[in-house]
Amino acid sequence: MDKSNHSSGFTLIELLIAIVILAILMALALPSMRDFIVANRLTSDVNSFVGLVNYARSEAITRNQRVIICPKTSASSGSTCSSSLSWNEFEIEAFVDADGTNDWSTNDVHLKTLPAIDATGLQTILTQPTGSTNKVIFGSAGFSQNALRFNIHTVKSGDTAYEEKYGRSICVSKPGRVRVVPYSATTCTAF
Repeated sequence: MDKSNHSSGFTLIELLIAIVILAILMALALPSMRDFIVANRLTSDVNSFVGLVNYARSEAITRNQRVIICPKTSASSGSTCSSSLSWNEFEIEAFVDADGTNDWSTNDVHLKTLPAIDATGLQTILTQPTGSTNKVIFGSAGFSQNALRFNIHTVKSGDTAYEEKYGRSICVSKPGRVRVVPYSATTCTAF
């Protein structure tokens, strides 16, 4: 009875080769994974903001009343919509302007609050809207008081190509329609 002395399993060389191949694949995959996460987070922030704008317009038409979207320090504190508040750092509030003051008051009806955009931890920036107002105001027919453009992008210090790659502009037309265009677009064309 001759028994062969074959051992089964991996040799040390085979294991090291497998680890090197795995390390090379991980080095190639990690930057793509980071880009994937950044793109998805930005898409989520854009969709949340566009959803809020569309909801506010819908409520203005449904309720036949003016609806305002603006940054506020707190959704329930009764604070005002200040032109000095950043859209990026504070909650974004949608409310029915029941008393017609163009500002939040106790007579107004809270509709929905979007958390601060930069609270996502990705350093996403939502810029002030273009124009002379810091509010999106929809009349009872669903028309916006002003045509506005918001820019939303991810920050990577000093890298404008990165901002353009991971950036979008959100356009609100006077008829109240919302459209998302590339960050590099110079204007929001009529639609």
